[in-house]
Amino acid sequence: MARVGVDVGGTFTDIVLSRDGQLAVAKVPSTPHDPSKAVLTALARVLAMTGTRPEEVESFGHGCTVAVNAVLQRKGVRTGVFMTRGFEDTLAIGRENRSDLYDVFLGAETPEFIAPRRIRVGVEERLDAQGKVITPLNEEQVRAEVQRLKAQYDIQALAVCYLFSYLNPAHELGTRDIVRECFPDIRVSLSCEIDPVFKEYERLCLTAFDAYIGPLMDSYLGRLEDALAKAGVPARLQVIQSRGGMASSRLARERPVNTVNSGPAAAVIAGAHLGRSCKLPSGGPPIQNLITIDIGGTSCDVALITQGRPMLTTEGRLGAYPVRRSMIDVGSIGAGGGSIAWLDAAGGLRVGPQSAGAYPGPACYGHGGSLPTVTDASLVLGLLDPGRFAGGDLTLHRDAAEAALRGVAGPLGMDVMGLSWGIHEVVNSRIADQIRLVSLKRGYDPRGFVLLAGGGAGPIHAGLLAQRLSIPWVLVPAAPGALAAYGLLVADVEHEKSRTLVMRWSESSEDVSALETAFRELTRQCYREMEKDGVREETVRVRRSADMRYAGQSNEIEVPVEGEVGLPVLGRAIEEFQHLHERLYGHRKTGVLVEFVNLRVVAAYTPPAISFRGTLARGALEEALTGVREVYLGRRMEARVYDRPRLPVCPPGCAHLIEGPAIVEQPDTTTVVYPGQRCFVDEAGNLLIQAIA
Repeated sequence: MARVGVDVGGTFTDIVLSRDGQLAVAKVPSTPHDPSKAVLTALARVLAMTGTRPEEVESFGHGCTVAVNAVLQRKGVRTGVFMTRGFEDTLAIGRENRSDLYDVFLGAETPEFIAPRRIRVGVEERLDAQGKVITPLNEEQVRAEVQRLKAQYDIQALAVCYLFSYLNPAHELGTRDIVRECFPDIRVSLSCEIDPVFKEYERLCLTAFDAYIGPLMDSYLGRLEDALAKAGVPARLQVIQSRGGMASSRLARERPVNTVNSGPAAAVIAGAHLGRSCKLPSGGPPIQNLITIDIGGTSCDVALITQGRPMLTTEGRLGAYPVRRSMIDVGSIGAGGGSIAWLDAAGGLRVGPQSAGAYPGPACYGHGGSLPTVTDASLVLGLLDPGRFAGGDLTLHRDAAEAALRGVAGPLGMDVMGLSWGIHEVVNSRIADQIRLVSLKRGYDPRGFVLLAGGGAGPIHAGLLAQRLSIPWVLVPAAPGALAAYGLLVADVEHEKSRTLVMRWSESSEDVSALETAFRELTRQCYREMEKDGVREETVRVRRSADMRYAGQSNEIEVPVEGEVGLPVLGRAIEEFQHLHERLYGHRKTGVLVEFVNLRVVAAYTPPAISFRGTLARGALEEALTGVREVYLGRRMEARVYDRPRLPVCPPGCAHLIEGPAIVEQPDTTTVVYPGQRCFVDEAGNLLIQAIA
């Protein structure tokens, strides 16, 4: 039987098929107008490559950008908002934060575009801070207002976020019943189900995003499910969530906001899995600390893995907007192969965040693009073989790339070659800054990590990034261009449930009982979701955590609660909070009460293991040499070119070392070994690049 993972990116759609210990990888251009078309094209290709019949596919994992693109491009559905009367403007007021302190033109950083003021309604109802009813829900007003919004604005979705509904959901549930009675086709998202946690602005944002993108995700995943069924694929469609776990398409359609960061999350999960199967030549345990970079056609995603686990955050953001979901902490910037080089008002060279995308793409694609991109620069520098790009499916045109680059080189008084190197310098500086943000800003020294290069463009830039940051090792997996797709094959099935329970810890039996009861109910909810996904309870692992703070603080720290909930376990959690607070902020407080704020339970199931080994050749290094090519790496020089599938394995102490400058080519990417570096293939089929002391 076969397992399939498909990741839809902004430029390419990647697919990986695992069968009988073998992996097949394919890459096709994305189809932004309907991503499912590229998915089916990729599936047909990889099935033909392996001789696999559609009915042999037993699992189908999917990562997509439909949700995040709908928000960033503001292409969601027309959405209404119901708030408690007097709080209609919460979506517009937000927290009054400014992400750029030096921007003198203060613009709104709240997602008011989801629902302009005219379709935000204050509903007569009110609960107190304990969830008791002060003002009953005005059902007639709800009925009249939803009829008005449908008649005047043809809303397709409705977000409902009443004060303190996370303590008592009755008014929100009653509102949904009325709306469904009047208009069964309107999607209704309730904050008591989407995010039953306090702080109404963050809860409203998440609920509004869910409503805004819900019909689009429901339509897309529905079409994909139907198409897979028609193609004869019996496997249940699964979608990766933002925290890196898989869930059924059913849940993704019910809670689409859980998928806003799904593509980048899959690559990080793959990185953690690969690290566990790889050791450095110096010996020791598998690689536990990695910095992953996934550079595709549109963006670069950077994440940190410590002790074998990706860093998580419960305070994620989508652009300038809060997305309060537990998710892998990925820093993304618009720096990919398709990022466009341009001149700012002062005549300075900039790269991105605008991208040429899949169509028309970089000028060298020959699809009508005329703007210079990073890929055009890579071609001119000699780093790419025009006839082997994307496995030979796409021939690159150097003359078109040079013509596009001249448009920027002329005003700068530079030649095309110098500009191309400058483009790489600019984009590498931006990526290096992002790596510093996810490492140094959190107290981690990147010199103690391994840099894992993923994405079609990651291995081109990784060597120079390692030099800039003094990172001693670069790991290039067997198929870095399909890193996210591979992550879909090894990700756990996961479900998360959370709730607010504000409690100042006093070690009383009542406190212990309240926390134990709350954790038990959240665990039951997770088990029910697992059962819907066909996972047996006895195969599930459960992790509990709590958001904690000192009394009087407004921000929390997530702390694991490990073991059966009781006084000893909770006492250890309190001590761990103190330790984390001291590490993050440099001090701990004595004599100040600690509060539990939010409780969280994550249930996980790990699928059967697979390996991601590349071709393990045993011949001589010269057998993999395909030629010598002139490249420009700050100056002109000659680089030896190798075919990666024919590179021999190099155990510690062997002579099969590739000295830079060198280029290693494979269908899904090109790896550049820069001067001052050497490279070899380990026993797991990975490329390891080391700085020469």
